[in-house]
Amino acid sequence: MMVAFPPPIEHLVDQIYPVARQHLAIELAAASRSLYWIDVILQLALLALVFFSGVAARVRAALERRIHQPFLLTTVYIALFVIALSIAMLPTTYYASFTLPHRFGLSEESFSRWLRDWAVGVAVEAGIVAVVGAVLLRAIARFRSWPVIAALLAGPLIFFGSAVYPLWIAPLFNAYRPLPSSPLTRSILELARQQGINTSVVDQYDMSTQTREANAYVAGLGTTERIAVGDTLLKGLKPDEVLYVMAHEIGHYKLGHLWLGSFEGWAGATIALGWLWTAGNWVVRRFPQRVRSLSDPAAVPLIAGLILIFQVVTAPAANALSRDIEHAADVFAAEHTRLGDAGIRTFARLANQDLSVLHPSRGTVWYFYTHPPTDERIMFAAEHER
Repeated sequence: MMVAFPPPIEHLVDQIYPVARQHLAIELAAASRSLYWIDVILQLALLALVFFSGVAARVRAALERRIHQPFLLTTVYIALFVIALSIAMLPTTYYASFTLPHRFGLSEESFSRWLRDWAVGVAVEAGIVAVVGAVLLRAIARFRSWPVIAALLAGPLIFFGSAVYPLWIAPLFNAYRPLPSSPLTRSILELARQQGINTSVVDQYDMSTQTREANAYVAGLGTTERIAVGDTLLKGLKPDEVLYVMAHEIGHYKLGHLWLGSFEGWAGATIALGWLWTAGNWVVRRFPQRVRSLSDPAAVPLIAGLILIFQVVTAPAANALSRDIEHAADVFAAEHTRLGDAGIRTFARLANQDLSVLHPSRGTVWYFYTHPPTDERIMFAAEHER
């Protein structure tokens, strides 16, 4: 059941987020959900075809004739697999991240820039997954207790990845520079100092090169933590609304959500390893002609398919945890700002800029939403208005 707005709030929201755009958001959301399931089904079909047809085993055999070092062989195999799968899924990726945003007026990104970002993303993913995957498969080959060993290694890897993201990964896609001195910048830094955050810089990045949507985030751990705001948010929101968003992001920082999110990621990875051990070994026993063992590089499509199934099944739980974290940051923003109806205006304007559905169904929220739905966030802000 959707959240009903009192007439004054409904009037304010409709002024900021016109009803015509609200209907457009519903159309976009329906197309995006359909595309999500199409993408999942296509990926699973491709992975099953590559594994059960014997293509995976034939590629492994071909590489074995040229590469005799097991770790290197596995690394090369996984890198080639990630690149091949990314190319195979390029049509749906292109439609979801280029065609749809352009059709609904959410992007003016050039095709060359989109292709460049896609290629960089695939290269980064191939490199990281190849090394981590090769370590996992060699652990499976050498240790009977590999799920325990892998779970112990997953924690440091996830925390390390979270720490280095703002230093090594984010700059590959956007240019970052300090937010120039202004009353808004000083207000953000003052709010940060009030919460014990010792920083003299808020970074802005050129999000407009890719999208008209707005965003801000915190990333990193410890000394690598960064508070960043997209230029689209700075252009699309009023100063008090930007400050409200940044209070939300400072809430993430102050409440340790980056550490909490990394821990929850590690817990999820540990459960996934148990699923992989159980289901993976069952398939290996059933189809010995397709794969020698779970450590065989030919098992990579099987492992990828099992991980995808795990993600699809556990998405509601993972997203519920994320919504809890985001709500806590909303609470922090409401409690640490005195900006009148800025919270209401902020969420309405963000929904308008991003074409977010104002009143999504409960089922859609349960499965897809990583943040509380916009109507709930608006009503929460209204109830805590000062």
